[in-house]
Amino acid sequence: MSKQQPDSYEPDMAALIDTAEEIAADEYGVDLPTAMRILSDRQDVVRRSQAEMLAKVIGLLLQSRNPNVQVHALAIAYGMDELNGAHSQSEVARKLGVTRALMSHYVLGWRDLLAGGIVVAFDNLTFRKRQGTRKTYAKSATNPIIQAKLQSKRNK
Repeated sequence: MSKQQPDSYEPDMAALIDTAEEIAADEYGVDLPTAMRILSDRQDVVRRSQAEMLAKVIGLLLQSRNPNVQVHALAIAYGMDELNGAHSQSEVARKLGVTRALMSHYVLGWRDLLAGGIVVAFDNLTFRKRQGTRKTYAKSATNPIIQAKLQSKRNK
């Protein structure tokens, strides 16, 4: 079976020269002034959302008992972990004198805040497991059979 060729080898010229307003007008089936208003409103919503997010971040950092750990966790959640030259959350936690579990807790908290909840769109996995893995661990943590086995091991 042969590979299907595109209709043209030339780039789509309309896509190269159309403005954002023209593209929005086509997409929403409206005139240019309405499309411009849609784009303007969309930008206002994005800016307002970004300002609210920044306010939440600053507020959490100001009320934190350990802002140094929180800032490092925020950097990891945001994908900036490599700026510190660290190779894992455990390494960062060791350098800061906290447990890996606490660092992970803060990173996940920041990740959830930045994503606006449980959203896969913001899922930086450099130092973390996938979001679905959190559900698996939570399920096993509440499974009575697994809990009984863990308790039995602790009692030995």
